[in-house]
Amino acid sequence: MWAYGACEGESGVCMPGTTASESCGMCGSRPTRCTAACTWESAGDCGGEGSCAPGTRTRSGAGCGAGETRELLCSDTCSFEPVSACMADACPTPGALEQESCGRCGTRDRFCNASRVWEYGTCTGEGVCMPGTTGSESCGMCGTQTTRCTDTCTWTTFGACTAEGSCMPGATTRTGAGCPSGQTRLLRCDAACGYTEEVSPCSSMRPVDVTLLFEQATSNSPAVTTDLPTITSRCIVPLLALSGVQVGVSYFADFPVEFYGAAGDRPFEGGIEPVASASAIAAEVTTRPSFGGSDAPEATVEALSVLAGGVLPSSASGLSCSAGRVPGGCWRSSAARVVVMHTDSPIHNGPNPTGAGLYSPYTGITPAPAQWPAVRDALRASGTTLIVFDSASASPAPAQFDAMLTDLGQPLTDHHIAATPTAIGTACDAIVARVRAIVGP
Repeated sequence: MWAYGACEGESGVCMPGTTASESCGMCGSRPTRCTAACTWESAGDCGGEGSCAPGTRTRSGAGCGAGETRELLCSDTCSFEPVSACMADACPTPGALEQESCGRCGTRDRFCNASRVWEYGTCTGEGVCMPGTTGSESCGMCGTQTTRCTDTCTWTTFGACTAEGSCMPGATTRTGAGCPSGQTRLLRCDAACGYTEEVSPCSSMRPVDVTLLFEQATSNSPAVTTDLPTITSRCIVPLLALSGVQVGVSYFADFPVEFYGAAGDRPFEGGIEPVASASAIAAEVTTRPSFGGSDAPEATVEALSVLAGGVLPSSASGLSCSAGRVPGGCWRSSAARVVVMHTDSPIHNGPNPTGAGLYSPYTGITPAPAQWPAVRDALRASGTTLIVFDSASASPAPAQFDAMLTDLGQPLTDHHIAATPTAIGTACDAIVARVRAIVGP
């Protein structure tokens, strides 16, 4: 059976063959239809037009006494309505030229002709609405929000976005609803912001989100630079070739606090949420940050805490998540989670392989950084798989990595020592195989 990935490269705005209508002329409408190129085209003439364009002003003697006129304003329904009382519209000085307000915060000239009657020019410089009027605009996920026209003839939002749907059009999610036990199917969000379009049928395959977590402190940053070409060709590209797998990137070093890190350091910096685009990932790692770090251990536990949905420290920079994603690592709601950690450093607030308590605990940082026991529980609760890409780490880091995997109930084979090009490729092959097993048949 065919298994389908997410639809990419959509540039259209409608489904071919559908019909709708669009505004035209002066409050008129005409039918439209969606072409095979997924764009709207007119399918008829403009009908039902009014007599004027909204905001247009004029003067008329209709309904007034002899020698009098009154100002008329074209309403939002494209018809003239009186906005002033009838008055004599004579001017005292032939040739006089004045400027007056008109329309939607615009101005126009008026000229006193030889018959001592004002002649009016075109209203220019108008805004987009009539002050005091109320409208609405689209917002969020197919919701609406009230707008109010200010005294400068511009719209401003008023109140909250309401009546939203559950997703952004085009987004996808995997759900077990409507499937036999143990199976899921992929749904796409429709134009009405609801998950109704089936992309792939029910199957036992499970989507997987993989986040590459690179340590960018001084000690490990050169190794990341050296390893990236192999990681791209042997890890990222093969992972994206697996059905339902997406890959994201984030970074970490340490807190910018004396003795632990330098100014500008971060315990976590979000790069890109899990995506299915190798080019987007390549663009992200090209602009990856570089941090310092003052001592040997790094804020590995803090970075894992953020990805698990923990509190984002003020010195950190989080990921920007698409609508419907789970905060922290921007995970897809139905996806299994895998964190592949590339590092060579011991871990502050991590497990202590030689005794009780934590290894190299932080002091003097407020609020207190995350600690391994709580992060371990969060990773367990979310079913996150931790894989260590060990680029020749210093003691006691290897023992810490093994302790973390043991705490998570994972085999020590998820700890890959990769200090040579050959070892890097071998580790990538093992990681791809590990993720393939999580995806399932």
